[in-house]
Amino acid sequence: MNFDFGDVLTRAVKLTWKHKSFWLFMAFPVLIAAFIFLSFAAPVFLLEGNEDMMGLIMAAWIGVVALGVIASLLASAAGMTSLTLGILRAERGEGSTSFLDLLRDGFQYFGRALGVMFIVQLTIGLIFTVFFLCVAALTAVTMGIAAICLQPVMLLLTPLSFLVAAVMNGGIVSVIEEDLGAWDAVKRALQVIREHVWKFVLLTLIVYIGASILSFIFVIPGMIPAFFAPIAVEMGEQAFWVVMGSFTCLFFPALAVYSGIASALTTSAVDVAYLRLSIPAGAEVVFEPGENENS
Repeated sequence: MNFDFGDVLTRAVKLTWKHKSFWLFMAFPVLIAAFIFLSFAAPVFLLEGNEDMMGLIMAAWIGVVALGVIASLLASAAGMTSLTLGILRAERGEGSTSFLDLLRDGFQYFGRALGVMFIVQLTIGLIFTVFFLCVAALTAVTMGIAAICLQPVMLLLTPLSFLVAAVMNGGIVSVIEEDLGAWDAVKRALQVIREHVWKFVLLTLIVYIGASILSFIFVIPGMIPAFFAPIAVEMGEQAFWVVMGSFTCLFFPALAVYSGIASALTTSAVDVAYLRLSIPAGAEVVFEPGENENS
């Protein structure tokens, strides 16, 4: 099939807008991450007047944060799997795309999709993590000079970071569409993306710019209360907590909505492009008997 950027992007926007239930799959992990972020303030309140129980409180806090991180990772994997399954079903015009059906049916691919995410993050993703940690360390040592000197390298790495996400998405598509194992799915995704590398770089760059514009619509307004935090500090503790409470109630829901829409749009664009640029081993998404009815 001929590849048309305009057609792929138009299709991605239509899928994202028509199937608003897709937004929920990547909104839940953000809410879990918000809970983890808010939990960092818990020891401050718990330790007040309970200094003798510091060890127990800190151990419990570390346990809650660790469980939250694990829950966030699992929720992200489950959400990405169900979201990808929904996009493939909508693109094929077969199978239910309701939220609960996708959540249930996605579990048959969950283990392999999680394997794809771990393989990509522990190989390609690890290289990026080590590099940026080195940049942070050099920046601290050189008083910011290293960050300026390494800007050209970081700009060159930006398209590669987009490709990491494309490999992960393509791997999950291969798990569902071609019924491959995690390692074979990653190799398949690398093969397809290597053959069409600049198409994926340009596509993901366009979607990234679009998602950045969305952030001004959803995320920036949610940050408005935080701008008044310095004034609230001068007004007293009660005013400060009112401002921070308003910030929490506005920012994290807005961030969850933004993440859901942006992830659905990005995943739709990459998945549709991947389908059109690859030659899948199977022509349809694999369904359980009796599940290929439109919602």
